[in-house]
Amino acid sequence: MNILVVGNAHERLAGAKTYGFERKLFNGFVRNGHNVQFFSDRDVARNGTIFGSSRAGRGVANRKFLEFVRNFAPELIVFVYSSLIASDTFEAARRLCPGLRLAQVCMDPLWRPVCLEFVRDRVSVVDATFVTTGGPALAQFAKNRNRSSYLPNPVDASIDVGRGFARSDQRYDVFWAARAGKGDYPEDPRVVFALHLAASGQVEVDYHGIGDRPQLFSHAFFVRLNDCRMGLNLNSDRLVGAAAPAPADERRLYNSDRIAQIVGCGLLAISTRANGIGELFEEGREMVFADTKEELLETVLRYKCDDAARRRVAEAGWRKGHEQFNERLTARYIEDVTFERPLSHAYAWPTRLW
Repeated sequence: MNILVVGNAHERLAGAKTYGFERKLFNGFVRNGHNVQFFSDRDVARNGTIFGSSRAGRGVANRKFLEFVRNFAPELIVFVYSSLIASDTFEAARRLCPGLRLAQVCMDPLWRPVCLEFVRDRVSVVDATFVTTGGPALAQFAKNRNRSSYLPNPVDASIDVGRGFARSDQRYDVFWAARAGKGDYPEDPRVVFALHLAASGQVEVDYHGIGDRPQLFSHAFFVRLNDCRMGLNLNSDRLVGAAAPAPADERRLYNSDRIAQIVGCGLLAISTRANGIGELFEEGREMVFADTKEELLETVLRYKCDDAARRRVAEAGWRKGHEQFNERLTARYIEDVTFERPLSHAYAWPTRLW
């Protein structure tokens, strides 16, 4: 079928971000045999005005989107946090293409008000909503025709090409790349954990995007990641300055796409237990866990000393990621749910619909 993926292609970054969620879904739909096109709402908006502003070009993006729909005649449109296309415009797309199905994907945490309001606004026009958070938090989106479900971050073998478990010659023990700066609150693990490892003098840590170190993008991201044996999978859990984390049901299973990059490239993934990712990856067999900086250091040193165990667990996680959480299965699941079909596969993630 004809499928249109709407998202941010980051054309202005000239190849620095070509491995995002929407790119992997695009690949998955293509590999499942569909005719797929990509509409980058932000790039069209920026290119549509002399100011190079996506906000100023919003109207241009909406007009061009409908023109694209009219010419391409998609049967399914999947939009990945495409904030510039108005809900009314999606309704207009339905009128242009009778039988068209619409699905939205949110890969950001629901405890951020801007993300929550965006998803809520779109449930009035979509057939299905997919979120990288699972569980009862999705019940609030039950409205009209919409059906909501959890969707994992996909692993893509054409992007996540590393085989960290097959090597022992990496320069660093641990990789960590974030956009955390000084942290959202004192003792933010996204900052404290990596610095604690580095300060120990016992672990070689390659970290980016915390403190004064810049963020890491582009091909360099994967070069540095693949020169490490283990990778930290840490996620923000509250608004800046908040005294306590967001409610547990708003964080269940939430992970950024970093989890797919670490597992997909065969590093030993180290996560905290807070978000329940252990529901998807078995502790000690496919992934390891640490909830404090002290437990993290102990865990890293244990697997640094026992490289065979590090490689064994990393390979098990890599196999599960590539076999059960790949871009083809996540794309197929979107199709199954959005078209209200019986599930075509025994998916390895929660498939309850809300």
